[in-house]
Amino acid sequence: MLRTCYALTGALLLITVCIGCSNSDIETASVKGKVTMDDKPLANASVVFIPENGRPAGASTDDEGNYVLTFSGDRQGAMLGKNIVKISTLSDPSETEAGEIIPGTPETVPIQYNAETTLEFMVEQKENIANFDLSSEGEIADHEGES
Repeated sequence: MLRTCYALTGALLLITVCIGCSNSDIETASVKGKVTMDDKPLANASVVFIPENGRPAGASTDDEGNYVLTFSGDRQGAMLGKNIVKISTLSDPSETEAGEIIPGTPETVPIQYNAETTLEFMVEQKENIANFDLSSEGEIADHEGES
């Protein structure tokens, strides 16, 4: 019961904070790029930019490894400043509206690019191009995000 109260209090606090924030007040800039691994495009990978303080931005790569970050809704870009970058191919199984199962995908990207990322990018007030050339050498995290 106490755990439920804490969860509800936390949820209400988060909603209150989010209502008080206006996404239009946050400075963002466009970010796009290409992700390759071992000199080949990395398709269907998630790319997430995490600022030091604020909302992450994310995207999925296309068949050629290209991506364009989305900040929120239909607003593209990422917050200005230093961002930690995480790239992953791991996805859980899901279901279509028609009830068809979409299988999950395994992680193929080493932990130095996701669970223990060393990637960073400085988003500036301009059109940012953030290309990432990854190497498949390294440890792959298990499903719980641990090595």
